[in-house]
Amino acid sequence: MLILVFSLSGCGFHLRGADEFSSSLEVLHLTVRNVHGDLHQKLIRSFEQSGTSVIADSDGTGPGLNVSAERNTRRAVATTSTISVSEYELGLEVDIELSDRDGQMLIPETTLKTERIYTFDASSLTGSSEEEALLREEMQEDMVRQIIRRVNATMNSIKMVKNS
Repeated sequence: MLILVFSLSGCGFHLRGADEFSSSLEVLHLTVRNVHGDLHQKLIRSFEQSGTSVIADSDGTGPGLNVSAERNTRRAVATTSTISVSEYELGLEVDIELSDRDGQMLIPETTLKTERIYTFDASSLTGSSEEEALLREEMQEDMVRQIIRRVNATMNSIKMVKNS
């Protein structure tokens, strides 16, 4: 057992957990079209956990992140011999752009995507709908991580250029 534990820790393996981001941003102005949506709340919570104050109104003190569109899709990707759906593909697309406090685009409008495929069981509609809901939740969390990584990478690269 000890050999297994040491070999796993030596190869760099670690369990996937909550991503811990430490952001170099002190303030971020966040504009989201759907202010009552789950994605908006998750973005605020994740940025604040990384040490960034999130402000709704831009007052020119920091960069601004605009989430202009959020699209959820669902399409059949596989069918059975009786032409009933056996698998669905769920998609989430979000359009973002990041500008500095002067309004200069740091990230021009970019579409971020995430997808999941799940097996649909017509005999267990409750189970299938619960699985879809869980996958959508997971996709939103993945999208938040993508957005935070993109913003942090952009801001860090700008700081590196300024320090050079």
